[in-house]
Amino acid sequence: MRLALLQNDSVPGDKDWQLTAISEVARHLAGRADLLVTPELFMTGYRLPAADLRALAEPADGAFAQAVALLAQETGVAILYGFPERDGDLIYNSVQVFGADGKSLALYRKLHLPSDEERAVFAAGDRLVTFELCGMKVAPVICYDVEFPETVRACALAGAQLVVAPTALRKHWAQIAEMMSPVRAVENGLFVAYANQAGSEADWEYAGLSCIVGPDGQVLVRAAAEPAVILAELDPTSVATARATLGYLSDARFKLTGPR
Repeated sequence: MRLALLQNDSVPGDKDWQLTAISEVARHLAGRADLLVTPELFMTGYRLPAADLRALAEPADGAFAQAVALLAQETGVAILYGFPERDGDLIYNSVQVFGADGKSLALYRKLHLPSDEERAVFAAGDRLVTFELCGMKVAPVICYDVEFPETVRACALAGAQLVVAPTALRKHWAQIAEMMSPVRAVENGLFVAYANQAGSEADWEYAGLSCIVGPDGQVLVRAAAEPAVILAELDPTSVATARATLGYLSDARFKLTGPR
C-alpha cells in the first residue's frame, strides 16, 4: 500500500477551502498513492466554538462526503477524512473513508473524548471498525484514542495491520506525537500512521510531526511542524515478520492482564 498523510493548516469553518485543499492534494497524488489520510475534523477544522461545530456538522452522506467520494473516484485515491458527523440529535467526532470507486468503506466515531470542550459537543463512539484496502486490514482511530494502549491492542487482535490516527495535537504535547506512534507500532507489530495538523487555529498552535511507523517501531517518514504531505510504501509481510520476532501478541497472558 502506498500511504499518504496530509498535514495541513486549516481555515476553521470554511468547508469550501478545506475541500479545495484536499482536492489539490488528491489530484497531485493520483497514481502515486492508494490512501490519503487527513487530520482530525478536517472538514471544519478543530478549534471552533461548540455552536459552530454543531451548525457545520453533516451526516455521513452529506454534501462534503459526496464531494470527497467523487474526488476519490476521480483520482483513484482512497480518502479518509475527519468531520463532525450529525446523526439525528447527536454529533460525533468521526472519520469516513471512501474507496477509489467512491463507495464508503468505513465510518468510525471517536471513542475517547479528552476534554469538557469535546464532551460538550460530541457523543462518544461505541465500537472499533476495520476495512480492507490493498490487501491490508486497516483500523481507524482518532487522536486521543491512540494514546490508550488498549485501543490499539484491540485493533491488533481484530486483525489490523495498519492503524491510522487522524489527530489535532497541540505543540504543547509534541512529545506525544514523537513517542506514541513508535511505541504503539512495536508493541502490536503493526503500522501506525499519525496525521496531525500544522499551523494554528484561534489560540492553538499545532505540533505537526505527522509520521508513518513500521511494525518494528522504526519511523519510516516524519513531517516537521510545517504543512506537508508525507508518503511511505507499506509491505504487509513485514507485519508477520515483526510479530514473529517480538511475540507481544502471542505471548501476552490476556486472562491475567485483560480488563476485569
